[in-house]
Amino acid sequence: MRNRSLYAQTVTVYHGDAAAGQVVRTVLRGVFWQHGRRRTPGADGTTAGEVLLLVVPETTAHYGADYTLEPGDRLCPGEGPDIPWADWPAFVPGARAEVAVIQYVLPMYRGGALHHLEAGAWWTGSGTGAHSLTN
Repeated sequence: MRNRSLYAQTVTVYHGDAAAGQVVRTVLRGVFWQHGRRRTPGADGTTAGEVLLLVVPETTAHYGADYTLEPGDRLCPGEGPDIPWADWPAFVPGARAEVAVIQYVLPMYRGGALHHLEAGAWWTGSGTGAHSLTN
């Protein structure tokens, strides 16, 4: 991870904690973030999907100590707003274009130590599902 200009973005991670009735918000600086939507025409109409990649170097924040991330967590570019628990169900990509939902989390190791974390969502014909890794 030598080229630090790649890791110059900020993203806000949101984790809904139903047991506590709260949304845990964590701002991560020094990350790589790429988010977009893809549309393809088809005989039965336009198919839309989402693609997302977040890379968090371990030198930026320590996974498990400084932040947590798991499938279903939501991301927002930049320093996003505080979200009260009552607003959590509506804080979704369908209601807010800047919001993305994590489908997979992949810790990456180098020399036996955690080097960085990759998380994201993969586009498929239906627009959802990490099973597109095999497509």
